[in-house]
Amino acid sequence: MQQHTKLKSVNKVLYVSGYTRMVLFNKLIPKAIRDNHFDVFEFDWNSFYSFNRYLNMFPRSFVVKKINAELLKTAINYKPDYIFVLKGEPILNSTLNKIRDEIDTTIFNWFGDDPWEFPYYSGKIAPNYDFFFTYDPYSVSLYKNSGYSKAFHLPYGYDVDFVDSINVSVKDLKKYKCDIAFIGSYYPEREDVLGKLLNKYDIKIWGRGWEKTSFKNVFMGRALYGKEMFKAMKSCKILINIHKGFGQGVEASGEGLNLRVMEAAAAGCFQLTNYQSDIPNRFIPDEEIVLFRDFEELIEKIEFYLNNDEKRKMIASAARKRVVKDHTLRLRMKQLFEIINKEKNG
Repeated sequence: MQQHTKLKSVNKVLYVSGYTRMVLFNKLIPKAIRDNHFDVFEFDWNSFYSFNRYLNMFPRSFVVKKINAELLKTAINYKPDYIFVLKGEPILNSTLNKIRDEIDTTIFNWFGDDPWEFPYYSGKIAPNYDFFFTYDPYSVSLYKNSGYSKAFHLPYGYDVDFVDSINVSVKDLKKYKCDIAFIGSYYPEREDVLGKLLNKYDIKIWGRGWEKTSFKNVFMGRALYGKEMFKAMKSCKILINIHKGFGQGVEASGEGLNLRVMEAAAAGCFQLTNYQSDIPNRFIPDEEIVLFRDFEELIEKIEFYLNNDEKRKMIASAARKRVVKDHTLRLRMKQLFEIINKEKNG
């Protein structure tokens, strides 16, 4: 599907981590950058928040000030060629400007919560970055229509080797095995879909917010992250993935693939996900991924694939092969820096 050219090596990247819930992805990105022959220094601002949550001593404003002071000091000492911010909620625009005053560097962001955060957050911070990457192709037009020209689409990728290293024990299988799994936070549009599956299938749900709903019989507990999430994926027959904003139009859901699509594919997990227009650009429908547009189609495909084990396993295996070929995180980082270098040298 894609042709890949060799990327010229550069020197240093200061990687500014994303929020705690992406702890595993936070660690895999620097590895993928290093695999592209960069030197990487990791700045994990989550440690400041974790320390303060434990002691409960300081207001949030104090912690944010501390994070930004440490980031400024780190950037000045390390003198990176690039500063890579993954969303970067506590990073202040004033800090980015101070860094530019002190060192010659290129600062960019990879943002994963578009388009719903564009009006009040991502659209406001983007102009402070030299480049702004979003997983959602629809949101690129939002940035450009607002007058910011350095927004680019960069879909997610994943580290298949890491996922392959995760083994599922007999104990794990007993805990996670089910016909249908859903792993994700509560949103009303997700409740609307999953609520219609209750009492019909062997279903298990993990995620924040579900404990407050009527799903208590299938709610298995807190959100799953890291290795535990992949164990659950490897133990279920079907993983259902419902993008935020499903059924509310492109303005709410965007067009891109959420991270769950890549995670499940990397795990060789069969997934049923709602249609997003960028998915067929990344995976072949009905051969590498199965899509639904409404509840009736979802039920039809659940019934079919629960009763066709070999077909289900073939599609899951094909999805994993597609990630290996076109969607590794290492390749995604290579593509990211190719875009930046092309724009800078254009």
